[in-house]
Formats: sequence, C-alpha cells, structure tokens
Amino acid sequence: MREKQIIHVFGASGSGATTLARALSQSYGFHLIDTDDAIWENVDPPFSVRKPFSVSRDHLARELANHPRSVISGAFVGWGDEFKKQVDLFVYLHLPLAVRLKRIQRREENRFGARVLPGGDLHRQHLDFLEWVSQYETNSSDIRGQKQHEQWLKDVNVPIVRITDVLSVPELLKRLNPFL
Repeated sequence: MREKQIIHVFGASGSGATTLARALSQSYGFHLIDTDDAIWENVDPPFSVRKPFSVSRDHLARELANHPRSVISGAFVGWGDEFKKQVDLFVYLHLPLAVRLKRIQRREENRFGARVLPGGDLHRQHLDFLEWVSQYETNSSDIRGQKQHEQWLKDVNVPIVRITDVLSVPELLKRLNPFL
C-alpha cells in the first residue's frame, strides 16, 4: 500500500461521489475528506451559508497535511484549484439525470424527512436544489456543471477514471482497484 495517495471523487450531484469515497475510505484505509465540510457552515437550514473560500482552502490544506492518504469527496473546482496538483487519481462520476434525481430525492427525504416535502420548511430549498441539479449538463463552463468539470480536467496528467454506468459499490471498487 502506498504511503501517500490522494484520490478525488467528484461529478454530477447524485452520481455517488460521497458513497464511493466513503467505500474507498472503509475498504482501503483512506482518510475521508468531504468538501461539504469545507464549504458549508453547520447551520439550519443546512447548505444555506457558505464559508469564505479562504476558510474552505485552509480546511482542505489542513486535512491533506495531516492525512497524506486521503480520498476527497466533492468538487473543489475554483476555490481549491491549488490542491489539484496533489491528486494522484481523479474519479469523475456522471450518471443519467433521472437516476440522479431519484437518488437525491431519496437521500434528502432520508436526511431531512418531512422538512423537504410539500409544506415543510426545506421544501422550497429542496425544489431549487433539484432544479440546479437538472442544469448540470447545460450550464456554461463558468458555473458548476459538466462543461466546467470537463474543462477543469483537461490539464490533468494523472489517471482519470470516468464512470457513467450505474454500478453497485462493489463494482465501483473493482473498477478502481487497479489504481489503488
């Protein structure tokens, strides 16, 4: 097992980046870094107050310095570009929109319960999030989306594994095993 290895798992929301990163952490002993922890303040309603970019960068820098064998879940495009050169493997996930929306709906209901349903205090935020997710394929390259992610990967000189198939966690791990 290599002493230093940084894997970055990211892509379209609902494609399974956090699930795959968690599985890599548990199966191969990587430290898990979730960019949501770096980006968002822990307030209610959740995912409503973004931390300053400098705080997000400091968080990621500290985590990588303390854990040289890590898997990073979620995009750090734009706010954490200086960490890109430390990554040894990029895993880009992009599943069909219908699959992603169904996964997100299930995840949000499990996470927040009735709060995301009609009449709930997070219902409007939930609908806005689903609309934002639906624009991933059509957003311009200056907004988080497929074009931005593909552009960001153009100068990468380490392996990039692109996964566009709906696979089980064991199948995903098997696909990545040659790179670990």
